[in-house]
Formats: sequence, structure tokens, C-alpha cells
Amino acid sequence: MTRDLKPFFLNPSTARQRQYEAIRAIVLENLPMEVVSKKFGYTMATLYSLIRDAKSGKLNLYPQIPKGPKSRRTPEAIQQLIEKLRTEKFSVEEIREQLVQRGYKVSVSTIERILGTAGYSKWPRRTLAQRGQTKAKTEIPERTRALDFTKLVPFNIECPTVGVFFFLPYIIEAEIIPIIQHCQLPESSVINARAAALSMLLLKLIGSKRLSHMSDFDHEPGLGVFAGLNVLPKATYMQSYSCRTSETLLLEFQNRLVKHFQEIYPHFYGSTFINLDFHSIPHFGEESQMEKVWCGARGKAMKGANTIFVQDSNSNAIVYTRADILRQNESTEILKFVDYWKSIKKEVKETLVFDCKFTSYKILNELMKDNINFITLRKRSKTLLENTSKISDEEWQKVTKANS
Repeated sequence: MTRDLKPFFLNPSTARQRQYEAIRAIVLENLPMEVVSKKFGYTMATLYSLIRDAKSGKLNLYPQIPKGPKSRRTPEAIQQLIEKLRTEKFSVEEIREQLVQRGYKVSVSTIERILGTAGYSKWPRRTLAQRGQTKAKTEIPERTRALDFTKLVPFNIECPTVGVFFFLPYIIEAEIIPIIQHCQLPESSVINARAAALSMLLLKLIGSKRLSHMSDFDHEPGLGVFAGLNVLPKATYMQSYSCRTSETLLLEFQNRLVKHFQEIYPHFYGSTFINLDFHSIPHFGEESQMEKVWCGARGKAMKGANTIFVQDSNSNAIVYTRADILRQNESTEILKFVDYWKSIKKEVKETLVFDCKFTSYKILNELMKDNINFITLRKRSKTLLENTSKISDEEWQKVTKANS
């Protein structure tokens, strides 16, 4: 093992080691100056100079090796920022993320050393709730509370969809708020019926399809002001709202709203045709007690809620909706709409348009006896198209409908 180190001493690789070996050979081994001169490649004058400098202490064969910078490489401004973030209850990892967002790349170990030097001890492990986060690692929004506009001081705040406030004059003009208050929709000790309804309306105005998407906006104070709240209600509150609302209450609200709109916006309901159709809403869950309904978008029957939508064919304005319709009651749903529409317009002058499987022949006979016009739509199957194309021109009869 020691044999491997002999070349290291016999053949010095650096100038300082060669100087050391030459002086050692003269002083300790008592070799002649001529022999040492030839062995290490020095002149006699150089050897005398080395001996002289070694005696006087001018020759430093073992210089001190610097041990790096005496101060931290992290700029003082960043160190102060790290300490400031800790006073704001940010963890080490959160501090690192904050620094990255501001364009600084500092490792977790460096942040820990800076905080340790500044006298900050390590934090005990905190729960997600203590860190203000959900299980999905999203920030827990502020608790919803009603705003008192009489005490609210002017403020400026960013809003992701400020255009929604341009709808407020139309909401006031349409007198939607008084109708909501008159129907006594459900409310809590903090969120009244007006705030709940405006929160749901806001989601539709900005193009969101589901109440569960409320979690994307419940951190925005700018949107909460729209509903008279500091922030919008949580998604769980909005999704459970329908469970606290009875069908009777919703139908009353729908009746008052559409009747009022028909009076102030008659052009929305001026078409001679009204479209009716069922729409299924799938319900997922192994323990679902709902009936199976046909889901056209998925091409199969699934457990879910069966709903009806009725709309004006020109304006596409919804004039009637109802949910949780059982299969055994599907065929009679059109009669419920007829009674509803008569309560609003006194009579049904429009032509009802619906699928051929929407109701039964028995119900169609009742509609005919009531002098209600209707058109049933049949799927254009391959066989139907082939049979239609075989009909000669002489057999066709042209029919013109007035006011169509």
C-alpha cells in the first residue's frame, strides 16, 4: 500500500513540493549540494537562495488556504425578505415558493440556515386547516358574511370578470329582487335569499355551467360584492341549496318570474311555436336511488334526474322547467305545462313542438279536444327516408300555415 505513494515523494509534481524535498535532502539527509542540484533540477545559486529564505522565514512552504467567503452569498435584501415572510407565518417551503415567484432561486437549506442565524426556530408540523388549505392543497377562502353598504368605505380591488356588474341595471329594471324576496326562498343567518340567488345568477352570467365551479371564484372579493357579500358562498352551500327548496316554492317563483317578464318583455314570448323536450341529468354513485333515464349524450340509460325544458322558439327564452319527473308521469307532463301556460297567458295559442315519444296518443287526443295545436317530430330513420323518396310528386299536397 505504501509503495503506491513513493512516486509522490520521489517525483514532486509542484514547485512548492520540489522546494521542500530539495531543502529536506540537504538538511536532514546531508546530501551534497551538487547531488541535490542535479536531482531536483536547481542551480547552485537557487539552492543557496532557498536555504537562505528558509532560515529567515521568508519561504512559506505551507501557506494558509482560504476557507471561502466570511459573509453569506445571499444578498442582504433577500435575507430580510425571508425573515419578513417568516413573521407572516410562511413555512420554509412557502417562503421558497414566494421567492421563486419574485425571481429569486434560494434552496430550502439556505432559507433554514438564514432563519436559524436570525434566531427563528423550526415550526412544528401543521395540519392543512392550520395552514389554511384544503385536502386538494387549495387555499381555504374567507368565511362568507353579508356586507353593510351603509358602512362600507370606498375601496379598489381587482375583479377577474368585472363585466358582470353591467348586468345589475337590467336586474334592477326587471325587478327580480322583489320577486325573490316575495317568494321567501331559503336563507341562512348570514346569506339571505337575495344573496344566494344573485350568487347562482352570477355563475350563469360569467358562463360557468355548474354550481360546483363556485370554488373557482369564492376567493374573489370583487365578485362577492355583486351578491352583497364579502366573498361568494362555498360550493357545498350552493349545491345543497336545492335540497332546502321545495318544488312548490320553485314553481311559484318560476310562475311569478315568467309572468312578470311576459308583461315587461313581451317580445321574449311572442313566437308562434314553443319547443318542449326532456333532458336527463346523470347521477353518479353506487347507492343512488334514482330511476334509470335515457342519457342521449352518453347513448345509454343511467340513473339520474329527468327534467323538462320548454322554450320560446324565436328568443330561446326558457318559459317552463321542472325536475325529478318519474317515467310513469312523463306522458302527462305536457298537460301540466298547458295548465301553467294558461295561468300566465290565459290561453295557449302557440303550436307546441316535441318529439314523437314525448307523450302518448291518449294525451295527444286530449290536446286536440282542447284545441291546442302541436307538431310531433319523428326521427328520420333510413327506412323512413327511403319510403318518403318513393312517394310521387302527384301524391304530395302543399299546406300553408298562417303566421308561420
